[in-house]
Amino acid sequence: MNCDKKDLLLYAVTDRHWLDGRRLVDVVRESLDGGVTMVQLREKTLDEANFFAEAKELQALCRERGVPFLVNDNVEIAREMDADGVHVGQSDMEAQDVRALLGPDKILGVSAHTVEQAVLAEKHGADYLGVGAVFPTGSKDDADDVSYETLKAICAAVSIPVVAIGGIAQSNVAQLAGSGICGVAVISAIYAAKDVKAAAADLPLQTSGWQRRRCCMCNGAIFDLDGVVLDSMSIWNDLGARYLRRLGVAPEPGLNEVLFSMSMEQGAAYLQTRYALPMTAQEVGAGIEEMLQDYYYNEVPAKDGAPELLAFLAERGIGMAAATSSPRGHVTRALARLGLLEYFTEIFTTGEIGVSKHKPDIYRMAAERLGTAPCETVVFEDSLYALQTAKAAGFITVGVYDANGEADQPGLKKAADLYVKCLGEVPITEM
Repeated sequence: MNCDKKDLLLYAVTDRHWLDGRRLVDVVRESLDGGVTMVQLREKTLDEANFFAEAKELQALCRERGVPFLVNDNVEIAREMDADGVHVGQSDMEAQDVRALLGPDKILGVSAHTVEQAVLAEKHGADYLGVGAVFPTGSKDDADDVSYETLKAICAAVSIPVVAIGGIAQSNVAQLAGSGICGVAVISAIYAAKDVKAAAADLPLQTSGWQRRRCCMCNGAIFDLDGVVLDSMSIWNDLGARYLRRLGVAPEPGLNEVLFSMSMEQGAAYLQTRYALPMTAQEVGAGIEEMLQDYYYNEVPAKDGAPELLAFLAERGIGMAAATSSPRGHVTRALARLGLLEYFTEIFTTGEIGVSKHKPDIYRMAAERLGTAPCETVVFEDSLYALQTAKAAGFITVGVYDANGEADQPGLKKAADLYVKCLGEVPITEM
């Protein structure tokens, strides 16, 4: 089989009818930003020259995003441009003939409406099946209706992945749960929307089951550390006040909010001046650093469920990296003490790369190190702004609750592909 199940999770099929003056490549780009995992160019009204030009443009975009690009029906164009594969219907070229022309390494998708057609397509070299129409649709005039029972029977009869297609929308996608499909193929549900990106992002998240499935279809994982793997946010939220109390000085109310946007150096200078401390700002900074070091080296515990999830992912061969804003020395010692350091291929810090998590650089570097594309890499974050950064860059996201970030929780629940109270809630049995 030449395609992974994860690639079929949200399969977008183009249709020029919905462009409304927009360029096809721009609309497809928006859908990829929203989480589309495979793209098929299906344009029945274009002449061959324009079809080829559109195909090359979309192919370049999909390769940039690490998403498979297929051509509908036109095997010759697919071969000429070296597309990732072809999808053919029952009235198009026979699957075995397409396979012979494509060779063994390209993706071959075949439409099927019955168990018999599905079994034959698999026998003749299909890598996946598109089964439908599962709901009434206006995208294909000749689409045969396929009942839920038939869809389920097809999934049970073949060993290759099955995607459902035809009339799928936010209002009905949940009805396909339990059928055995690996994903859905959609046209108007995405491309007819005014906000294409939002439509793509929202569609697979209509039910928790789809949420979980999307988050579990991954080949790599990137973990924030503080508040996700390490239960350490309390000290950061109370750092200045904790230091003052060690000196026997009462901190002002709301000190954390005052220090939140400051660097360590700025915070040390503020404390030295505001409280007239009998030492230099450099000495205050050194004292805070010593306190942090002691905490990470000797006290900070793991978050609930973190050791179990990391062990499970390692057993599955899923590569893991860390992306943190904390000093490398602190988190490395904490992870080593907790027996968790060995799970991470690499630790990336914002201090070392020189860019905060307001930009996606740290996630992209981590994914590159893991050898995974954003669309197949899950980012675990407890901070809303960081999760939004990762999501906008095309990563799958899991929002993780932390008691020290209550203000972020409503936003995390809305923005994340999956939101969990602890890492123990991540659906590892489905991965």
